[in-house]
Amino acid sequence: MDSSIRKLIKNYKKKDSGGFNDFLIYCYNCLDQKKGSKRKINKYNIVRQNLINYLILNQKEITLELSK
Repeated sequence: MDSSIRKLIKNYKKKDSGGFNDFLIYCYNCLDQKKGSKRKINKYNIVRQNLINYLILNQKEITLELSK
């Protein structure tokens, strides 16, 4: 698992102890859209979508980390 995902899990555990779906929402909101050009906003949307896809594909592993 990527170290940045581990950091997200660690920060999430400090703030909230919900399940996987709550963690997805937390990650989605971590990449809040910054004001700026359309190109920058599109970049954040792509990164956000890639993150969510990665999390969904690795749901079992992340759920295990969340339950520790």
